[in-house]
Amino acid sequence: MAISRRSFVALRGLTVASLKMYFRNRTALFFSLFFPVVFIVVFGSIFKNTSASFKIDFTNQSSAPLATEFKSALEKIPAFKIKEVSPADAQTDLDKGDADLSVMVPPDFGTDQNGRPATSKIVAHYNEAKPGNGQAAAQIVQQLAGNLNNAITKAPQIISVEASGVKTKNLSYIDFLLPGMIGLSVMQLGIFSVAFGFVSYKTTGMLRRLQATPIHPGSFLAAQGFTRLIMAVLQTALLAGIGLAFFGFHLDPANYPAFLVLALLGSAVFMAVGFAIAGWAKNEDQAQPVAQLIQFPMMFLSGTFFPRDTFPHVLQVVTGYLPLTYLADALRHVANDNASLWAVRGDLLGLIIWGVIASFIATRLFSWE
Repeated sequence: MAISRRSFVALRGLTVASLKMYFRNRTALFFSLFFPVVFIVVFGSIFKNTSASFKIDFTNQSSAPLATEFKSALEKIPAFKIKEVSPADAQTDLDKGDADLSVMVPPDFGTDQNGRPATSKIVAHYNEAKPGNGQAAAQIVQQLAGNLNNAITKAPQIISVEASGVKTKNLSYIDFLLPGMIGLSVMQLGIFSVAFGFVSYKTTGMLRRLQATPIHPGSFLAAQGFTRLIMAVLQTALLAGIGLAFFGFHLDPANYPAFLVLALLGSAVFMAVGFAIAGWAKNEDQAQPVAQLIQFPMMFLSGTFFPRDTFPHVLQVVTGYLPLTYLADALRHVANDNASLWAVRGDLLGLIIWGVIASFIATRLFSWE
């Protein structure tokens, strides 16, 4: 028990000392804290109150020629970007802010039971929390419906539009960007700070001299690991706090623990990658290209800054297995969809597998000299 207590005290002292060393390293602080904060502030400010041109989701449930004619009239409006979707996808797009207005043509539109013209309502929904573009688009659709009605019948109005606001999750670009940026920051902290830090310790002979001291090497490694985990929590809390306070980031307080657990798991995975690089590299000149070769593809292919849906199908499949993809997707599901850790168990499993692989490689390659 006394030995265990001494070990704990030694580990705590080493962790405190390691944290002090980390906070004195201005370069490390810049890339782990200052750079992500600046990035979030800049992009959050740009996209905070902006909305794209009119994005219209169109759902046609009618086989009447008039429905096709109405869609053609919509497509002729230059400001409208029309996308045909299912009713479920239309609601999802409104939730995510991917559509300003959802327009649905009902099955009985344009004809009655005998195939004659009948009064039908076109249903249009917009996000009531962000009515600006949605209401404007709905007014244009209403005017278009009136003009089309007059042109067809020269009679009392047949076509009408019933527009209303619906409750959505009110997501914006910051809700997509911030989880990805947190994942990227965790990756950089794990790979670069560990790889370059320990390579520096090796080249200066610090690790070799450490073996001649009473400090157990395992305690030193554990202290370094705890330092990175603490920094990962600080990173995540700081970036999420800025998003919540200034840019309307959606993260339910009940999901804070799950969010931090994912950040800690991601940090552990990328630290293992960093240890593997540090174990193989003889100096910083060898470590740098390997670290960049691992990091940069994930930075641009893991959906950090933009959705992977725009990638070719083969690339979507391949990049779906990257560790940063697992981390970013899990963080987004927890924040945007109020998902539990069990709901993102597939991403968790992917991270754990990558952690086991990286840890195995690190233990085989790591050396004190």
